This record gives sequence, structure tokens and C-alpha cells, in this order.
Amino acid sequence: MDYRELCLLWAARETGIVDAVMFHAGTPEEVAAETDVTERSARITLSAMAELGFLETVDGEYEATNRALGLFAKTDVRSIGTVPHQMDCLDRWFSLPETMRTGTPPEHSDSWTTNFMGAMATVDETTVRSAVTEAVHEYPEAERVLDIGGGPGSFSTEFARRGYDVTLLDRPDVIDIDRKFLEREPVALVSGDATDDLPTGFDLAFCARVAHALGPEENRELVANVYDALDPGGVAVFIDHVRGRTDGAAMFGAHMLAVTENGDTYTADQFREWFDDAGFETFEIRDVPGTNQQAVVGHRPRH
Repeated sequence: MDYRELCLLWAARETGIVDAVMFHAGTPEEVAAETDVTERSARITLSAMAELGFLETVDGEYEATNRALGLFAKTDVRSIGTVPHQMDCLDRWFSLPETMRTGTPPEHSDSWTTNFMGAMATVDETTVRSAVTEAVHEYPEAERVLDIGGGPGSFSTEFARRGYDVTLLDRPDVIDIDRKFLEREPVALVSGDATDDLPTGFDLAFCARVAHALGPEENRELVANVYDALDPGGVAVFIDHVRGRTDGAAMFGAHMLAVTENGDTYTADQFREWFDDAGFETFEIRDVPGTNQQAVVGHRPRH
């Protein structure tokens, strides 16, 4: 979104305008009375939200459109979209000066995980298919796949559609959300911390867009755990932005500074060090077709 549009929606959320117009008030006067904003602010904000497609006028009052569902309805993450998470990130960017001083970003809001899952669920099918194809190309005979940090399950369900036995591992709060809308998918759900340990016995370990959310030592632990999760001859495939290979990777690292405790983007040499230390062989990095990300690949020795 245009930064002005995002800032306006963020301000509307922070002042209570979003909740007011969604649940209680239909006119600028009613919104102003329900919140502590001026009538002028309410009038201009509601008009702009209608122009953006989040509201419509019905019988002289503003009502939410389907596009606005993600601003207040959190039951199904597939209907949330990207905007709520973008607003959460904007909040973190506004706090970046203090984060730079303290080294610690603000606490997550209660809706952070749900909004994040909503944004991750919007990954386009082309990207999903390209990443999964890149992974299975490394081990066509694989049967058991571990999707580490799989979030809303976009990649897991694509693996399952291709006939693989898939296990998705993520944090407990993420898995609790997954149970609500992946119950009909042939994907086993496991809660845990990938930097502590992982289930074992897999042919292919797939880890998309996770490394950048972790610090260097956390990634070292993650890669070592991935090695242990694989049977001899198994393959690890990480999908991420590799600094020096992806345009904008350094700026994405700045985004990780704003929104995570330890995250950053990393160079090929850093990935190679983690994979070598874990015991992987035939390390390589390839661009994933049709995306701005890379596949970081390591093979566990067969003996």
C-alpha cells in the first residue's frame, strides 16, 4: 500500500475509529462521539477508507466491505490479508529509534501472530510451487517431509498434494491456529521450537522464510537440528533472501531489526559455515525461479 494509506489505516485502528465504524457507529458524528477524535477527523478518515474500498455507504451510513474483514475478523486467517500485519509492522517501525537504543523491539500485540499468519497465507501459488519444486528436485525419491516454521501451511499442503508424507512444525500459538483450518489437510501438526530440537526420520527438511527471523547463533542451532532430523542421505532446503544475492536483502534486514529480537539477512558464507559445522556436504545456493529468493541446499552424507 501507499505509505499514506497504511498510515491512515494504522491511525484509524489506534484511535478506535476502525472498531467504532465496524461495530457501533455509521456516521462521522457517531464515530467522533464513540472515540476521542474530532468530527473533521472522523469525516475525512471515513471518506478515505471508503475510497480505499474498506467502507461503503448504505442508506447514508458507512458499513464495512469484504475488504475490511481482516481489520476486525480473526477467525479464519485466510480472510485477514496483508494489511493488518503491515499495520503491526508500521507500529514497530515507529518504535525503531527506541529499538535501536535498547536492542529490544516492543512486545507483540495480542493479534500479532494471527495477523502475521494472515499475511503469510497470501503467498502466491507460483511462489509456493516454485519453492516446493526446487526442494523436491533435490530428492525426488523422498517420502517424508518436515516443513519447519511452516506457518499457515501453504508449502505443507503443496507437498501433500504431490503425495508426500508431511509434518509441519511451528510454535504452539501458530499450531493452535493451524488446527482450525488444516484439519482436513493430510498434514501432521507438531508444536515446538526448531532451535531446541526437531522430530527425526525425515528425507527432506524444508524451511522457508525462517532464517531471517533468527539470530546467527539461533540459525547455527537450527541447522544442526535439521541435520539430526534427517535420515542419512536426506536433504535440507532453506528458502530465504541471501544477502549479496537478492536485491533489497540488506533493507529486509533492517525490517528484521524493527520487528524481531535477533533477526537479519545473511550471506552465502554465513549459511555455508552453519551447514558445514552441522556436517552437511555438497552445499549450494540457487535462485528460485520466479521469485526474489534463494534455495540454500545441503545434503546429509549417506554414511
